[in-house]
Amino acid sequence: MNTEIVRYNGKLFMVIYKYSSGYWEIREKDSKFNVQLVHESEVQAVEETVTF
Repeated sequence: MNTEIVRYNGKLFMVIYKYSSGYWEIREKDSKFNVQLVHESEVQAVEETVTF
């Protein structure tokens, strides 16, 4: 499974879920507990992809 990596507020996050409303659930890459709900316009794509 490939996981998309994005940058939000200067930190790297993994995309958990993309809602049809344009909001995304993202989780900080090095934390299991820091989950954010953000609009897709607030994140920047990162070339890195993680495979699990």
